[in-house]
Amino acid sequence: MFEYISQHPIAGVALALLAVLTVFVCLKAMLASRKRSEERERIIADIEKEKALRKEFKHVDETTFAQGKDNYRLITGMCAHVQQNIEKKEDMTAAFFELSEVEKYVYALGYVFEDSQKGLSDFFRSNGEPLLSTADKAVSEIVGGRFSEIFSSEFVMLDENDETTSVDNDALAKMDEEFRAVLDGKGEEIYSAVAEYIRSNKDVFLA
Repeated sequence: MFEYISQHPIAGVALALLAVLTVFVCLKAMLASRKRSEERERIIADIEKEKALRKEFKHVDETTFAQGKDNYRLITGMCAHVQQNIEKKEDMTAAFFELSEVEKYVYALGYVFEDSQKGLSDFFRSNGEPLLSTADKAVSEIVGGRFSEIFSSEFVMLDENDETTSVDNDALAKMDEEFRAVLDGKGEEIYSAVAEYIRSNKDVFLA
């Protein structure tokens, strides 16, 4: 074989390229397989996490609202609590409108925080009315500050029913970055404000 290659250099080059290509394809397949495996494991972990949260907050009592409990978990847990109550109804939208203002706000804010992990615009693109309008009011009344200003700006920009505005992707990307920066810098303060709102209105959930 070596003698043949020495006599036919072009064939040798072709074989070398074929060997490199084979290695490349194998490596790419291995990486793709690993990526799929990691993604599958992440999805399974998220499902297990959601199941545990729903189980913990299915029934609430005084201990649920105890000071010292992780604020973010309290927010997402109470969102899951409300979700479990309305998903039993045949018409979830009608069931949402029957909720108290406190329940609507807590439910909406839970989705705000969960769905905006990568960018606030993801929240608006993943959800619709009446959740979006409720979230805008909840953010304004409970959180406020620059967090609320950015939220309202994106709400107006991405409002499908508002024909007076258009989506500026560059401006949207900048707002997403600033929103993430605000959440990174003042996240604990923001979560604390929402958690205290929940605790101060616990009677609504205990009734």
